[in-house]
Amino acid sequence: MSGVKSDRLLSLGDFLPNLKAKSGSTGFPAIGLQHIVTVPMGPPLLVDGATYKGIVFIAPTDGCYIKELHVGAAVKMAGGTNTLAFDNYDASANAARNALSTTNIDPAAVPAVALEGDKLTLTATNINRYMDQGDVLNFTLVCGTMTTDGQGFAVTAVIVVPESL
Repeated sequence: MSGVKSDRLLSLGDFLPNLKAKSGSTGFPAIGLQHIVTVPMGPPLLVDGATYKGIVFIAPTDGCYIKELHVGAAVKMAGGTNTLAFDNYDASANAARNALSTTNIDPAAVPAVALEGDKLTLTATNINRYMDQGDVLNFTLVCGTMTTDGQGFAVTAVIVVPESL
């Protein structure tokens, strides 16, 4: 006789029903668990005239919420016309929703100091910060002709995630 129990493991949602996706009265969960991910934005040394795109987070279930975004760099870029944008791509509508309070930011200005992270100001439009299963938080970093090439750009995202049903 095997000593391994064949029943499924219980999860936190079995004890805290409000943690499960679609548990709230509005269809959004009442509570969730914070997930923190850090992703590089481009190669270690950024190149003039290049555009870098990448995925920060893919929602595994309905009701995820983008709580915070922080950007840092080992060496700040200087000069050039540069832009950094984050959007929450809605898989069901096939449309991007801006996650920032502005269309984009200047990565030569943010972060303000190399080797320090800056918290970005996110949109006040909450629906742009909610993610359903399959939605993707992604970035586009456009580098102009930099007088100092940026190095080691990264983003840390804090996402509140309900438990999957």
